[in-house]
Amino acid sequence: MHPQMPLLLKLREDFNFGNFIAGDNQLILDSLEKPSEPFVFLWGDKGTGKTHLLQAACQHQTQQGKTAAYLALKELSNTSTQLLAGMEHIDFVCIDDIDAVSEQVDWEEALFNLFNQIKPLGGHLVISSNTSPKHSSVKLKDLRSRLNSGLPLNLHALNDENTIKALQIRAKKLGLELNQDVARFILTRFPRDLNTLWGLINQLDSASLAAQRKLTIPFVKLTLLS
Repeated sequence: MHPQMPLLLKLREDFNFGNFIAGDNQLILDSLEKPSEPFVFLWGDKGTGKTHLLQAACQHQTQQGKTAAYLALKELSNTSTQLLAGMEHIDFVCIDDIDAVSEQVDWEEALFNLFNQIKPLGGHLVISSNTSPKHSSVKLKDLRSRLNSGLPLNLHALNDENTIKALQIRAKKLGLELNQDVARFILTRFPRDLNTLWGLINQLDSASLAAQRKLTIPFVKLTLLS
């Protein structure tokens, strides 16, 4: 049996440590690649790469022969908390976007129970959020206490240079050549969160294939701004 449990959402192969542009976040990358803390709370603004890192961490653990599970609470918040049953026996558990279930009593209690069950068994738990543990919207006092007990890692947005590098890597994987001028043009006219930028690159990829044109500033204007 493959060491990664099938949990509704398949990991994206391109979400790995090898293609994550760390920028000022190298220590975070190192902490997830070689985990020593039983609990990590990863927080940062939307689009800074939390999902990428959590999926990368799970894939890395399976490559080391460990069991791993990734849960996206945005996708699972309306499902039964029974999904967590037995998860304490998994070596490495990543729970993405705890904000999605804040104020849901059943989910908060289930997560609190998972905290208490996984640590004595030697497992690792990583939880992500858009806010720091101190500013979490979780209502259950005991769970809030647990969230503040682990290693807090604040994921910072990339600067312009590293964002352009990330865009160029993304474009190259799609078979596109994205030069510095075109990349900088995109950065000055659209939101800089990576989710938005990935969507733009995918849109340009489709348009480029259809028109059989290279990525130039006039072509980007025509495709994205017209």
